[in-house]
Amino acid sequence: MRAALLLTALLGAGCVSVAWERELRYEPVSRGAIARLESGQELAPCLSAFGAPLWVWELTDTGGGPGAALAYGWYDSSDVSIRVSIPLHEYVSGSFDYTRVDRRMKGLVLFFDRDWKLTAWRTGVLRDLVDQEQRPPSLVDDDG
Repeated sequence: MRAALLLTALLGAGCVSVAWERELRYEPVSRGAIARLESGQELAPCLSAFGAPLWVWELTDTGGGPGAALAYGWYDSSDVSIRVSIPLHEYVSGSFDYTRVDRRMKGLVLFFDRDWKLTAWRTGVLRDLVDQEQRPPSLVDDDG
């Protein structure tokens, strides 16, 4: 009981601020469209379902020769922060900050063989998906 009275007295003389921010970028891809993906599907239906990708890169090790990967991403950030400031003495105050930041771009990566047939797809945090799969383009020998 005493602790509650002390806390009320301190907060009554202090300042509490709460902030909430939300940021959205790009449209999330439809879960239904992802569920309709099938191995061997051609490029055109994938582009119709998902639109233009954010990134495209060459795959050099698809088992049947070169291929490509298309990456789609969407961003949903929600930040909550609380700041409490309490005067402790005439020219001294204590403060406490709490911030929760959740900024991770989610994504879908489609993998195609050299005939533009879908071989696989993955969803998750886009940065992780791209880091695992992206490689520099292979060199083409024009002399041979």
